[in-house]
Amino acid sequence: MAIKKFPLNNIYLKGSIELSGDKSISIRTILLSAWAHGISNLRNLGTGEDVRTALSAIKKLKINTQGNRESLTVFGGGFGYDKLKSVSLNMGNSGTCTRLIAGQLASSPIVSKLYGDKSLSQRPLRIKKVLENFNCNLQAKKNNFLPLVIKGNSDTIQSTIKISKPSAQIISCAILCAMNSYGTSEISAPNNSRDHTEKLLKFLKYPITVKYQKKLKRIIIEGKKKINPISNYKIPSDPSSTAFLVVLGVLSEKSNITIKNVLCNKHRIKYINILKRMGAKIKIFNTKQYYGEIVSDINVKSSKLRSINISPSDIPGIIDELPILFIAAAFAKGNTFFPNLSELKIKESNRLQTMYENLKKCGVDCILKTNSLSINGKNKNFYSVDVPEIDSKKDHRIALSFLVLAAATRKKIIINDYNFVNISFPEIEEIIKKLKVKPNKVIVAIDGKVSSGKTSICKSLQKKYKGKAFFFDSGTLYRRLSFLHLRKKFKKINIGFLVKQAKKIKIADLSNKNLHSNEVSKLVPEIAKIKEVRSALLDIQRKIIFESKSDIVLVAGRDIGSKILPNNFSDLKLFIDAPIKIRALRRFKELKHKFPGKKLVFKNILAEVKARDKVDSKRKISPLVKVKSAHLISNHTKYISTPVMKIIKLIKKVS
Repeated sequence: MAIKKFPLNNIYLKGSIELSGDKSISIRTILLSAWAHGISNLRNLGTGEDVRTALSAIKKLKINTQGNRESLTVFGGGFGYDKLKSVSLNMGNSGTCTRLIAGQLASSPIVSKLYGDKSLSQRPLRIKKVLENFNCNLQAKKNNFLPLVIKGNSDTIQSTIKISKPSAQIISCAILCAMNSYGTSEISAPNNSRDHTEKLLKFLKYPITVKYQKKLKRIIIEGKKKINPISNYKIPSDPSSTAFLVVLGVLSEKSNITIKNVLCNKHRIKYINILKRMGAKIKIFNTKQYYGEIVSDINVKSSKLRSINISPSDIPGIIDELPILFIAAAFAKGNTFFPNLSELKIKESNRLQTMYENLKKCGVDCILKTNSLSINGKNKNFYSVDVPEIDSKKDHRIALSFLVLAAATRKKIIINDYNFVNISFPEIEEIIKKLKVKPNKVIVAIDGKVSSGKTSICKSLQKKYKGKAFFFDSGTLYRRLSFLHLRKKFKKINIGFLVKQAKKIKIADLSNKNLHSNEVSKLVPEIAKIKEVRSALLDIQRKIIFESKSDIVLVAGRDIGSKILPNNFSDLKLFIDAPIKIRALRRFKELKHKFPGKKLVFKNILAEVKARDKVDSKRKISPLVKVKSAHLISNHTKYISTPVMKIIKLIKKVS
């Protein structure tokens, strides 16, 4: 079992890329080239294992080929695989190739056995009854599963087929069988299914007609006609693979990428319409017609997503992209509802159950019902889960989806059976590494006791980095609330007022020098230990931190490394400390400077600092602690340059 431990993290993408060819088109061109009357030339075939399965199958059926996926020549043998009496084909994990080649084999004078891996063998074929209408002879496990034995019939006859499921694979299976059958066949099917086979045959001038009637399409196809070879066809970039880069580009800050020459068949890019509705900045341009299909460039920029309700009618067109759309929904503001997901249960894994379980492991708030999933956008639990272990169930789209989740965030995860990404998108990491700029920004979580010098150190670091660093003192949030509470002269602490005010706080509110008065300082410990207040401020703090555009973000407080930015959500954790008398003296001098006319007694300030230490470390909610991964920084001398230079060295190591 291949495990991907701690995949790519905290990146953004810049530049342009062209991907390997679309899997669906690649498989279809390989199989049609095998039957063509002449020599076909195919370029940029897909790199996934499913495409290799199709190529291996036609070779085993004695179709001659030369070259490789980058440039392949296929010497077509005409209709029917007739060079062998029998054959056994390993279909691996490819449902597409299995169903399509079954339509060819059923009408050929050959006995064939198709088998596959465990995942493919557990997925229903749904083609036996369709092919039997052409007078084909098939035997399948429980009539619907691999292994499949086909006793080919070279005298198959025309048929009228009704297909109720919007499955391009089943429709294409029927089309391929009809092409090698006597007479004219008619296939009716839902018109929201993919139509690559129909478009390619039309381009090759094969006698096929497609008529659309409301929600159905009628495909009329003549059998036993000549198939022209496919000449110099460069397969466009795979839109399903593109989906993972699109979502990564949307979710990661500062990203701006272009994926070139993408197959933009309307049935394949419905996920882009969904993402646009969620607020994604996606532009489709340089559109052209190519071999009967629409091909375009796609530009993607980082975006803030909002939740939407997805219609049941949307689902068939995004069935393969649902896992990565679930990841997008986990970052959207609000609740996104996905209905009508029964078909998701019979993919390479039960993708509905598998995605739900793994999203929960990552701290995503989601609710699973029989055939629906609700996902509430990124919440507090997302930051609290430490290194979740993802079970991909040997499903390539599950593994790819959680690679994107990790890459778009600071969340480190373990993905079991990660090597199954080779089925469809083996080069994803190589492509990301070509496009990535790392790190997005360096976040430094700084905890420490009162008057340990956190603020002074951070301000000094700001000067050293000359505008590239942003300093956020989280304690000023509690000081702001304490100041507002004192101004209202409440007789006792009004939690409702504090929570309401917490939601209104802006960065500009935190620079008032009155926030540092002794009266405010005395009230802060009482305000800071209120659960409802800390909860209300949690999202505000994270929003300020993660949305900062600065290269370096310095965040100081009492629970930054343990609560606000736990685990790996900061790049560097520090704990600043100094002896209590030194800290009390600093506090004394600070107050004398800010309030020169006020009478202050050092002994009283020392007692207040001791009391604050006790409250901070003993409170039940987010106590002050030094987390294990934090570097201890001693600030006990009068020269602040010593801890500052030490921190600069530590920042260099993580940048």
